[in-house]
Amino acid sequence: MKLKKVALISAVFLAGIGLSACSNSNNDTQGGTKVTKSSHSSKPKIKYYKVGDTVKVGKVEYTLKSVTTTSYRNEFADEKPKNVIKVVYHVKNDGKQDLTIGTDLNAYGPDNSKLKDYPIEDSTFDSVAPGKEADVTTGFGTKKLGSFELQFAPLVSTEKAAKFKVTVK
Repeated sequence: MKLKKVALISAVFLAGIGLSACSNSNNDTQGGTKVTKSSHSSKPKIKYYKVGDTVKVGKVEYTLKSVTTTSYRNEFADEKPKNVIKVVYHVKNDGKQDLTIGTDLNAYGPDNSKLKDYPIEDSTFDSVAPGKEADVTTGFGTKKLGSFELQFAPLVSTEKAAKFKVTVK
Protein backbone atom coordinates (compact mmCIF):
# COMPACT_ATOMS: atom_id res chain seq x y z
CA MET A 1 0.00 0.00 0.00
CA LYS A 2 2.85 2.39 0.92
CA LEU A 3 4.51 1.65 -2.43
CA LYS A 4 1.33 2.68 -4.33
CA LYS A 5 1.14 5.98 -2.40
CA VAL A 6 4.81 6.74 -3.11
CA ALA A 7 4.32 5.93 -6.80
CA LEU A 8 1.19 8.12 -6.97
CA ILE A 9 2.90 11.06 -5.23
CA SER A 10 5.94 10.67 -7.53
CA ALA A 11 3.72 10.63 -10.62
CA VAL A 12 1.88 13.78 -9.50
CA PHE A 13 5.17 15.49 -8.71
CA LEU A 14 6.67 14.59 -12.12
CA ALA A 15 3.50 15.71 -13.92
CA GLY A 16 3.66 19.05 -12.08
CA ILE A 17 7.27 19.55 -13.11
CA GLY A 18 6.39 18.63 -16.71
CA LEU A 19 3.49 21.10 -16.81
CA SER A 20 5.53 23.91 -15.29
CA ALA A 21 8.16 23.38 -17.99
CA CYS A 22 5.41 23.99 -20.57
CA SER A 23 4.24 27.22 -18.95
CA ASN A 24 4.45 30.58 -20.71
CA SER A 25 7.78 32.38 -20.44
CA ASN A 26 9.47 35.20 -22.29
CA ASN A 27 10.98 32.73 -24.73
CA ASP A 28 8.62 30.90 -27.09
CA THR A 29 9.33 28.53 -29.91
CA GLN A 30 7.51 29.07 -33.19
CA GLY A 31 8.05 26.74 -36.12
CA GLY A 32 11.38 25.45 -34.79
CA THR A 33 12.83 28.95 -34.48
CA LYS A 34 13.36 30.39 -31.03
CA VAL A 35 11.65 33.75 -30.69
CA THR A 36 12.67 35.97 -27.79
CA LYS A 37 10.10 38.52 -26.72
CA SER A 38 11.50 41.91 -25.82
CA SER A 39 10.00 44.83 -23.99
CA HIS A 40 10.18 47.05 -27.08
CA SER A 41 8.24 46.09 -30.16
CA SER A 42 9.98 45.81 -33.50
CA LYS A 43 8.37 44.55 -36.67
CA PRO A 44 10.03 41.54 -38.22
CA LYS A 45 11.75 42.18 -41.53
CA ILE A 46 9.63 40.97 -44.42
CA LYS A 47 11.48 39.37 -47.31
CA TYR A 48 10.23 40.78 -50.60
CA TYR A 49 11.12 39.28 -53.96
CA LYS A 50 11.27 40.99 -57.35
CA VAL A 51 10.43 40.25 -60.98
CA GLY A 52 12.51 37.30 -62.18
CA ASP A 53 12.86 35.66 -58.75
CA THR A 54 11.73 32.08 -58.17
CA VAL A 55 10.29 31.22 -54.75
CA LYS A 56 9.07 27.89 -53.39
CA VAL A 57 5.89 27.94 -51.30
CA GLY A 58 5.27 24.47 -49.94
CA LYS A 59 5.49 22.18 -52.95
CA VAL A 60 4.90 24.93 -55.54
CA GLU A 61 7.49 27.13 -57.27
CA TYR A 62 6.45 30.61 -58.39
CA THR A 63 8.44 32.79 -60.78
CA LEU A 64 7.17 36.32 -61.38
CA LYS A 65 7.79 37.05 -65.06
CA SER A 66 6.24 40.51 -65.57
CA VAL A 67 3.83 43.12 -64.26
CA THR A 68 2.63 45.72 -66.78
CA THR A 69 -0.34 47.94 -67.47
CA THR A 70 -2.75 46.98 -70.20
CA SER A 71 -5.18 49.10 -72.18
CA TYR A 72 -7.53 46.12 -72.51
CA ARG A 73 -10.94 46.65 -70.92
CA ASN A 74 -13.47 43.86 -70.67
CA GLU A 75 -16.79 45.04 -72.14
CA PHE A 76 -18.70 42.60 -69.90
CA ALA A 77 -17.02 43.58 -66.61
CA ASP A 78 -19.21 45.38 -64.08
CA GLU A 79 -16.44 47.79 -63.09
CA LYS A 80 -14.30 49.87 -65.38
CA PRO A 81 -11.13 50.63 -63.40
CA LYS A 82 -8.89 53.55 -64.29
CA ASN A 83 -5.88 51.21 -64.56
CA VAL A 84 -5.51 47.48 -65.14
CA ILE A 85 -2.31 45.65 -64.37
CA LYS A 86 -1.45 42.39 -66.12
CA VAL A 87 0.57 39.88 -64.08
CA VAL A 88 2.37 36.99 -65.77
CA TYR A 89 3.98 34.29 -63.66
CA HIS A 90 5.20 30.72 -63.98
CA VAL A 91 4.08 27.87 -61.71
CA LYS A 92 5.74 24.49 -61.17
CA ASN A 93 3.72 21.90 -59.22
CA ASP A 94 6.03 19.62 -57.22
CA GLY A 95 3.11 18.29 -55.16
CA LYS A 96 1.12 15.08 -55.47
CA GLN A 97 -2.25 16.73 -56.23
CA ASP A 98 -3.57 18.95 -59.01
CA LEU A 99 -2.88 22.63 -58.30
CA THR A 100 -5.51 25.29 -58.98
CA ILE A 101 -3.91 28.27 -60.75
CA GLY A 102 -5.15 31.79 -61.35
CA THR A 103 -6.55 32.02 -57.81
CA ASP A 104 -3.19 31.64 -56.05
CA LEU A 105 -2.29 35.33 -56.24
CA ASN A 106 -3.46 38.27 -54.13
CA ALA A 107 -2.50 41.83 -55.10
CA TYR A 108 -2.41 44.94 -52.93
CA GLY A 109 -2.29 48.45 -54.41
CA PRO A 110 -0.27 51.55 -53.56
CA ASP A 111 -2.73 52.41 -50.77
CA ASN A 112 -2.37 48.86 -49.28
CA SER A 113 -5.90 47.88 -50.24
CA LYS A 114 -6.58 44.47 -51.77
CA LEU A 115 -7.22 44.66 -55.50
CA LYS A 116 -10.07 42.86 -57.23
CA ASP A 117 -9.41 40.43 -60.04
CA TYR A 118 -10.13 41.94 -63.43
CA PRO A 119 -10.90 39.67 -66.39
CA ILE A 120 -8.39 40.31 -69.15
CA GLU A 121 -7.67 38.51 -72.39
CA ASP A 122 -5.60 35.34 -71.95
CA SER A 123 -6.54 35.07 -68.23
CA THR A 124 -5.65 31.67 -66.83
CA PHE A 125 -8.02 29.84 -64.47
CA ASP A 126 -7.13 26.19 -64.65
CA SER A 127 -5.16 23.50 -62.84
CA VAL A 128 -1.71 21.98 -63.20
CA ALA A 129 -1.09 18.26 -62.73
CA PRO A 130 1.59 17.01 -60.32
CA GLY A 131 5.09 17.40 -61.76
CA LYS A 132 3.89 19.81 -64.47
CA GLU A 133 4.35 23.55 -65.13
CA ALA A 134 2.34 26.41 -66.61
CA ASP A 135 2.47 30.12 -67.36
CA VAL A 136 -0.35 32.07 -65.75
CA THR A 137 -1.81 35.44 -66.79
CA THR A 138 -4.19 37.40 -64.60
CA GLY A 139 -5.35 40.99 -64.21
CA PHE A 140 -6.23 43.41 -61.42
CA GLY A 141 -8.06 46.73 -61.50
CA THR A 142 -6.55 49.68 -59.62
CA LYS A 143 -7.32 53.35 -59.14
CA LYS A 144 -3.69 54.42 -59.22
CA LEU A 145 -0.30 53.11 -60.20
CA GLY A 146 2.79 52.89 -58.01
CA SER A 147 4.13 50.22 -55.66
CA PHE A 148 2.26 46.90 -55.60
CA GLU A 149 2.62 43.89 -53.32
CA LEU A 150 1.88 40.50 -54.88
CA GLN A 151 1.41 37.49 -52.60
CA PHE A 152 1.67 33.98 -54.04
CA ALA A 153 0.42 30.86 -52.25
CA PRO A 154 -1.60 27.83 -53.31
CA LEU A 155 -5.34 28.32 -52.79
CA VAL A 156 -5.51 25.67 -50.07
CA SER A 157 -2.27 26.08 -48.14
CA THR A 158 -1.02 26.70 -44.64
CA GLU A 159 2.32 27.96 -45.97
CA LYS A 160 3.25 31.63 -45.73
CA ALA A 161 2.80 33.46 -49.02
CA ALA A 162 5.81 34.57 -51.06
CA LYS A 163 5.68 38.37 -51.23
CA PHE A 164 6.87 40.33 -54.24
CA LYS A 165 7.21 44.14 -54.51
CA VAL A 166 6.90 45.76 -57.93
CA THR A 167 6.51 49.31 -59.16
CA VAL A 168 4.20 49.97 -62.10
CA LYS A 169 4.03 53.41 -63.70
